[in-house]
Amino acid sequence: MIGVAVTAVLVGGALVTASPATAGPAPAACRRIGLDKQIKRADVVFRGVVDKVRPAKGKGADRTRTYNVTADRVYQSSLVTDSVIVTAELGAKCPPPKLARGKRYIFFVTEQGSRLVATRSTARATKKLTDQVVAKLGSGVQPSPPPPPTVQFTKVADAAPPRLSRLLAPGAALLIISVLGLVVVSRLGRRTT
Repeated sequence: MIGVAVTAVLVGGALVTASPATAGPAPAACRRIGLDKQIKRADVVFRGVVDKVRPAKGKGADRTRTYNVTADRVYQSSLVTDSVIVTAELGAKCPPPKLARGKRYIFFVTEQGSRLVATRSTARATKKLTDQVVAKLGSGVQPSPPPPPTVQFTKVADAAPPRLSRLLAPGAALLIISVLGLVVVSRLGRRTT
């Protein structure tokens, strides 16, 4: 009985001494960076509420999770709609935090093709963080689609409308063929009677 207690203490001590090594400070690459650098690394900075959290997909370094987000403020760049999908690369060296449904966040995202990918700087939209972002980037705007392109007409050089005879020719040809067809059918009908 005493041997079991000593073993448990030794194992517990080994666990206690091992945990500070594994729970030590984050690697230098994952340490918090200043707001100026966070903004500089992001293509789009916006605030929004997470509507839906989808299950993680992939394995290892390719693991991702997508979030449906309703954006209410855009501080840097623009969004074409207020409903966006944000991808978090869970297998990244310094992944973004896990986001909770129904919570508001400040998203620092990069554009990778058509995807918006959250950086590790994405965080809860606390009053302090929101005030800091507003101080750096202004009060932001509502997400809105870009205006539709204006229509421009280009005049074709020396182009004149086609002559009336050219427009009527296909119709006249069809009429002649129809009349000839009727004549042939009526003659064939007379022969059989």
